[in-house]
Amino acid sequence: MLNIFNAEHEYQIREKRYSEQFNKESRQYNILSNLRVVAFLGIIFGAILFYYEYRISGSLFSICALVTFVIFIVQHEKVKNRKELAFSLARINRQAIDRINGKWVEFTDNGEEFFDQKHQYSVDLDIFGQASLFQWINNTVTFLGKKFLKNALTEPETDILKIKERQAAINELAGKLDWRQHFWVEGGSIKNGTNNPEALFEWAENENHIFRLPWLIWVIRLISLATVVSLLLPFLKDISFLYITAILLLTQLILFIIGLRFYLNSYEVIDRHKDAILAFQKLLTRIERENFESKYLSELKSSLIDSSGNYASKQINELSLIVDMMSFKHSPLIYFILNVIFLFDYNCMIELERWKKKSGCSLRTWLTVIGKFDEISSLTTIRYDNPNWCIPGLTNSKNNLYAKNMGHPLLFSNARVCNDLNIKGSGNVLLITGSNMSGKSTLLRTVGLNLVLAYTGAPVCASDFKCSIMDIYTSMRVNDNLEKKISSFYAELLRIRTIIQAASRNNSILFLLDEIFKGTNSKDRHIGAAAVIRKLSKMKTVGLVSTHDLELGELEIDKDIDVENYHFSENYLNNQIVFDYKLYSGVSKTTNAIYLMKMVGIDEL
Repeated sequence: MLNIFNAEHEYQIREKRYSEQFNKESRQYNILSNLRVVAFLGIIFGAILFYYEYRISGSLFSICALVTFVIFIVQHEKVKNRKELAFSLARINRQAIDRINGKWVEFTDNGEEFFDQKHQYSVDLDIFGQASLFQWINNTVTFLGKKFLKNALTEPETDILKIKERQAAINELAGKLDWRQHFWVEGGSIKNGTNNPEALFEWAENENHIFRLPWLIWVIRLISLATVVSLLLPFLKDISFLYITAILLLTQLILFIIGLRFYLNSYEVIDRHKDAILAFQKLLTRIERENFESKYLSELKSSLIDSSGNYASKQINELSLIVDMMSFKHSPLIYFILNVIFLFDYNCMIELERWKKKSGCSLRTWLTVIGKFDEISSLTTIRYDNPNWCIPGLTNSKNNLYAKNMGHPLLFSNARVCNDLNIKGSGNVLLITGSNMSGKSTLLRTVGLNLVLAYTGAPVCASDFKCSIMDIYTSMRVNDNLEKKISSFYAELLRIRTIIQAASRNNSILFLLDEIFKGTNSKDRHIGAAAVIRKLSKMKTVGLVSTHDLELGELEIDKDIDVENYHFSENYLNNQIVFDYKLYSGVSKTTNAIYLMKMVGIDEL
């Protein structure tokens, strides 16, 4: 079994190998660049020989130099591609090393665009934003992959069988490191890869009936053929044939101008996604050529073959070829000549509509498959980098959670302190007391984040973890809203009302309440917090409540509810507070607020 140090070592080996390969290819690239110049000069030299009456030797020299020049161009392009591949693979492995060493907080994509204050837990659990769960695990290279990852973290799967299928898929892809890294490289080649492909989907799924009319297709083909034939007739010196050719060319020019609007509308969409289409073809090919054993991945792969046995990569490659043909638009003179002689735009539109009729409605499915592979590959990073983390067991029992040696997944391993936790069933509420900075809030986030990971199918930061399917609700970072004239206390009431309303619909809920009702006086805080805990326990929900109100510990003796007391503690050594961040049974017996005040200079106490 690998451990985290083996994973880092593997990344280091790969980073070194690809860096060396990049340097080697760079040297070859520079050599070929110089050789191209030499070959080009050889062509010129042969032309000079030819000019000075050395016809045979000059011609032979120029031809040999030209052939050599073409060979060098082809080799130069191949080396360029290998160099770029090596550079990208080295960068990916360097980033993987940074992730293991805790430098992932410097990664630029932290998903802040998904920040939603109204979400039931994402803000409180640091799902998005700086130093977030998303920033840690995100490796996605496509818009849909990123979207699916966001959905997996905020709209957890509730079907146990589907979660288990995702677990098997993640476990399988963990053994395909080379495949995953090449997948990321090919996806990363998409310029503006995070652009929404919806416009492309709409284009592919919408028909342009004009260019599907059989009679129009025949007319376009006949006019083009007639024009070409008239240009090739050997007796064009006859003035009547010249008139016919002129009329045909003028007709095509008029048709070109009339159809230009339709052409430009289509071209604008596909030109914007041109490089993406080529990358999608490579990604689909990579998926199709790989063998997958897990049900989730094999079913995704099977959806890339249509009823006629055609592979998606082949069909999207046909689109790529048509798009390449349409790129002549960037060469105005050639583009104009092609249209006046061959009605080039019309023929391209006819081919596009033929492709859309056969494959257009499948494009959304293909890109969805790519996005799903992208999402799962990103989650697989957790499995590969942390092989000692456990695959959570999912139970059909209601509102249970058992964790052994559970730690906060975003904390660096050297700073992580693990604890055991056991929520025994409906109505069980764990009341967490303890001093400031002792670890209460971190424990709540540890529980929430590991549950989120469990429902995505990913490993969790624990040596053993079993849970049932529960909706997660939190009330931890509740702020006032001056614009809506809402105080922090009232905002917290609204959040707790949301939890109670959700519990009335479905009591398969785990709630995490941090420093409950801290925005009001101690008497009201105690009465209100006790009422909330009794209410939620009687509604058969489960959860954790952290508080400084030690008197709430008396709820444990209330026989009508199921409350258990736990606490964090601290020690004092050389006038310093020392926390062990370990969870103990019972109510906290220590406080440190006055001591902390004295430490910051407030000593008039």
